[in-house]
Amino acid sequence: MTDTDKDMIDLDVFFDAARKQTAGLPDGLANRIMADAVRVQQHRRAPAPAPRRSRWRQLYDMLGGWPGIGGLATACAAGVWLGFAPPSMLPDPAQYLMSDSTFLDQDSLVIAMAEEG
Repeated sequence: MTDTDKDMIDLDVFFDAARKQTAGLPDGLANRIMADAVRVQQHRRAPAPAPRRSRWRQLYDMLGGWPGIGGLATACAAGVWLGFAPPSMLPDPAQYLMSDSTFLDQDSLVIAMAEEG
């Protein structure tokens, strides 16, 4: 702006008038604002109760969610498979159950203890 524009419109008069005028709040508005602020503060101070989780949900979280449950199911399936169809290097547990001899008879136990000694 140039000096000639300022002479034409003197805004300082309007700004001074606005600074002198104070806007008051309607009756009771300040009290309602403060009461609402106190209520909000009290609500935020009180901790929210933690939701109670079921035992299944606790087990699910303990196992690590779906990836953990998937790994556990895979390990169980592999164990069952190895139990029914063991590789040739492992003994067949069904053979021990079907045979007339005991699983660990006296002689094999003595031999096993002597080898570890």
